[in-house]
Amino acid sequence: MPEGLAVLKWDDELGPVVTSKTPKKLQVGLDPTTSMRVYGIATLGETEESQKPGFSSLAFNDFKLAVYYGGLNMHLKGLPSMVFLVLSPEEDPDVYKDALPEIATQMFLNAEGDEYKKMVPKLYKQIARYTQMTAEQRQASILNDPVRRTIVQTLMRNGTVQSTELEQMIFEEVGKKIDVDLVLRPLVKMGIIATGWVEGLSSEVIYLTRALFILRKINHDTVRAVRKGSLPTEVAEQFLQASRRYHRDYLARLRKDLFDTIWTEAEELAKHILDFEAYDVIQILRSGPKEVEQLKIDTDMDDAKLRTQLKKLETANIVMRINDEEGRQHLMLKCDTEVSTVYPEWLIQRTVDLYNDEELVSRQAMHYLEVLKRSHPSQAASLTMEVE
Repeated sequence: MPEGLAVLKWDDELGPVVTSKTPKKLQVGLDPTTSMRVYGIATLGETEESQKPGFSSLAFNDFKLAVYYGGLNMHLKGLPSMVFLVLSPEEDPDVYKDALPEIATQMFLNAEGDEYKKMVPKLYKQIARYTQMTAEQRQASILNDPVRRTIVQTLMRNGTVQSTELEQMIFEEVGKKIDVDLVLRPLVKMGIIATGWVEGLSSEVIYLTRALFILRKINHDTVRAVRKGSLPTEVAEQFLQASRRYHRDYLARLRKDLFDTIWTEAEELAKHILDFEAYDVIQILRSGPKEVEQLKIDTDMDDAKLRTQLKKLETANIVMRINDEEGRQHLMLKCDTEVSTVYPEWLIQRTVDLYNDEELVSRQAMHYLEVLKRSHPSQAASLTMEVE
């Protein structure tokens, strides 16, 4: 477990200044010499391109630091721009290379007005769980964040957009200016987008290479277990009837308006996937139905906590709870959640249409079609996501 976490900003007179930390008594790694050295390494470059947000680590005699730098824009604005995670000499900083950028980004997006200070203790407590996040949870974290969700939604419609235009769209959606590059980095790393410069355009261009969304689906292990007789007959019949009805209605909604159905539920479903206790329940029930007493043992939750999670998941139409004739309570997945990434083939024709309608300049359209060609699943192994 880390020894503590600190958020720092740059002051032109004082140098690095700690703006928030937990625990409050944390001193290790925060002395002026160490913090100046770390800032110096992060800001060696003189251009914005050389000072992109990024993760790094340093080893000292008595401790190690995992560090996330928020980039030149945050630095120049005098906003918090660096997060230190203080580790013991035995710990491996790379364990936190996904977790630290995620929690640091959440802080930086709330840096104006000092909102982030309230978040620091809670995020620090969660960091151990963040290191255990599955690929599904990391993808869901994008859809849970209104800024990154807006980016994905915008790109799924049009495929490509300049960063200045995207910044304005985000401002209109969430009501605040943000450093676009700060939130794009994780998307580039996950292969959701590519970025590049196009001759004649004044700002960097962003391209969608994989669409990202959350769908509901039938959990086949649950259905298989039910049909094999693992549940009392009356419970099995009630489950199958309710499941058929729900999924029939869900498919009808998808056919009527695919985009609206997906995005209406994206935030809610993502929250359940990112709630570690709710996710534990989902993960366990993916293997098949459980009686409530067994589920309590498997999740290692007390009665009150388990009831709270089950109520939330029932309300979200993810879990069903059915009592048999003997009063035993059975729990199963009414529907499962699936975070999916797909190649955005529809954007090939969309790009052509936007070009023909003169809504997209020729160089940008041609560049994006080339990106789509290179990011096709058949070419994915050789794709470099940071487009030159």
